[in-house]
Amino acid sequence: MSHSLQQECSDKGLTAKGLERRRRILDAAKEVFLEQGFENASISDIMKRAGGSMSTLYRCFGNKLGLFEAMMEQSCDDLFASFDQDRIWSDDPESTLYSFGQRFIEMVSRPQAVAMYRLVLSANSAEREQIQALFYNAGPDRIRKLLTVYLERQNAEGRMNIGCCTVAAGQFVEMIKQPWHLKALLDIPYDPALPEQSLRQGVDIFLKGTLRSA
Repeated sequence: MSHSLQQECSDKGLTAKGLERRRRILDAAKEVFLEQGFENASISDIMKRAGGSMSTLYRCFGNKLGLFEAMMEQSCDDLFASFDQDRIWSDDPESTLYSFGQRFIEMVSRPQAVAMYRLVLSANSAEREQIQALFYNAGPDRIRKLLTVYLERQNAEGRMNIGCCTVAAGQFVEMIKQPWHLKALLDIPYDPALPEQSLRQGVDIFLKGTLRSA
């Protein structure tokens, strides 16, 4: 699906009714994709739930992959809303990393987020590589880039000493996910206190290796 077509059918320029119709289609698409997987998801089933014509869907999203892309972007926009709040990004790395981690853990622990991970990992269609790339760009890579920008600023202002902020951002995210997140994806029970413990210990270890000495 072309970027220009997405823009034409994005929030920009749509009436309130158009926005509502687009949201209904994407919400219905999420339900069906999560229930049935990408391969088995039926476009006609999506439109039955959303209401509206098939021609509208094809005009705005092009095909099933285009619809999946738009659904993924909307879902991630909803999930990332709290990360865009300026109050979590301060010049105190400890409080910022802790607030960032809390939001991240809350985000990836949601049942729909876990289901989306499973959907993407289990994709087995001809579009498998595209589906996984769409998910990576809209979710994991976006979260890493947000943290990278913050770390680069702290580096530039002399609070932290990090060789590569891109690598460091990925390392921090992976630290606070371990070992509970993989268990969540595999539906293996884990101590509910483990995410908080992983976060606190992860922040402590990360800062010991990156804070500039006074």
